[in-house]
Amino acid sequence: MASSLVKAIGGMANPALIRESLALAYWARTVGEQAAAATEASHVRDGVLYVRTKSSTWSHELQLHKATLILNLNRLLGGRIIRDIMFRAQGIERKAPPPPEENPTEEAIMAVILEPAEKDELRKRLEGLIRIEDDHARTALARRITLDMKLRHWRLENGWKLCPRCGSTHKTPQNLCPICRLEG
Repeated sequence: MASSLVKAIGGMANPALIRESLALAYWARTVGEQAAAATEASHVRDGVLYVRTKSSTWSHELQLHKATLILNLNRLLGGRIIRDIMFRAQGIERKAPPPPEENPTEEAIMAVILEPAEKDELRKRLEGLIRIEDDHARTALARRITLDMKLRHWRLENGWKLCPRCGSTHKTPQNLCPICRLEG
């Protein structure tokens, strides 16, 4: 599945920027729960990931593991995207969890009834999975695609909007989604 994601990103404009931004999402997975609670990946610029830490002790400890962290991040990103990590003992700002309306419950997602056009689109996407020989992978992807379609429907019903350039849902005041705004 990771290789499919890498192929999909590779076909987009500025795939390097998109892959760099994914490093922020993969940070907690890379460092583990305890280090993730004491750090915050703030941004990536020119292959350098900037991470704020709770204290200089955390910065020093993570510095000792930098090579392994870069290797694991790049493995998740599907290439040599992150060249370096800069740790800064600046304290971390924990953001409040998003309001509940941005994270529907499982019951809310399961209760979504797709419109006929959405059902047609879902059917086309699921038909594309026939080429996948691995039953487990095909079933997992089918489940994920179905849940994503229902989540998209739910979001559009709850104040989210579609990006006119890429078609993704977002909840920002701008017309374009954050990724398309990055691409310029």
